[in-house]
Amino acid sequence: MKFAFNEEQQMFQDAVRGCLQREVPIARIRTWAEQGRLDEFDEFSARQGWPGLGVHEDAGGQGGGMVELAIFFEELGRSAAPTGRLLATTGLALPLITRATGGIEPVAQAIEAGAGVSVAIPGGRPIDASGGEAVLRDGKLYGTIPLVLDAPGAAFLIVPLPGDAGWDLWLLEADGVGIVISPRPLVDHTRRFADVALDGAAGRRIGTVFAHDLADIAARAALMVAAESLGLARRMLEMTTAYVKERIQFGVPVGSFQAVKHAAAEVLVEIEAAHSGIYYTAWALEAQAVNGRLHAWMAKAFATESAVRAADRALFLHGAIGYTWEYDLHYFYKRAKANAELFGSPKTYRERIADSMDLV
Repeated sequence: MKFAFNEEQQMFQDAVRGCLQREVPIARIRTWAEQGRLDEFDEFSARQGWPGLGVHEDAGGQGGGMVELAIFFEELGRSAAPTGRLLATTGLALPLITRATGGIEPVAQAIEAGAGVSVAIPGGRPIDASGGEAVLRDGKLYGTIPLVLDAPGAAFLIVPLPGDAGWDLWLLEADGVGIVISPRPLVDHTRRFADVALDGAAGRRIGTVFAHDLADIAARAALMVAAESLGLARRMLEMTTAYVKERIQFGVPVGSFQAVKHAAAEVLVEIEAAHSGIYYTAWALEAQAVNGRLHAWMAKAFATESAVRAADRALFLHGAIGYTWEYDLHYFYKRAKANAELFGSPKTYRERIADSMDLV
């Protein structure tokens, strides 16, 4: 399937790419990551209005649908931008708050202004398979949630408590009594994770997200990670093809070797397949097609796994320089590896797909 953008979507892609190239070059990302200053990108993205993408303009957002969000996250991946807060807010917190409250409340407006709001669920499981890590006793929250995306530096926490109809959402101030946020440094230094321990934490219930809506939000977030992985794969292929044209061995560029051409071609084939699947999924979710969620699971499994293969091929074809800290490839490589597990592994989604088809 060939998916072509309309004129407005193409202009949007060009604008985001140009902005990232000018303002968020890889050298700046390296500085932020090495010095622990990812909040500078969060402030930059807030000035651009990016946290409000996907939120209707009547509700105070920037507008745009799932195709625009997929374009946006693909470009973020292509630049290796620190996307933790955008995924935590645009991908999770804003949709949850909107579905739970029926509109945008002050905390959602704070998100659009750049405040961090982290959803306290484990980062390694599908969103709609999470919840239950915290419990409510005597009006206070208790429990430990591992690997919470963008919890360090967050102003608020949203803690889901599973109920009969879906999730009851509790809003907590992150610096409140009974909350301990312990950062968990991972190999990808461009995102923040932490273990969140609740011991008698006080909050307020802001509403319920029903199971159907929760499944839609989970599919939407899975698609964003898939789109970001597509951008990572594209950039790694660009870096690799540029390098093998310049690297001389036996008096000729190594890119002229058939084995190198075949390896790059295989990556390109998977990139094009992922592109078609991702943008069909974006359309299906926007149109509320019956098979939208199923395609989101397919896109998450295929795109993140193919990005890992692209990363491995890129590292191999770069040779020794690809393993060095000074070379930029490792930022894309590590993000691709992390994305494969974020919000559920490819194996987890393939099992969902198999279950939905009643194969056994």
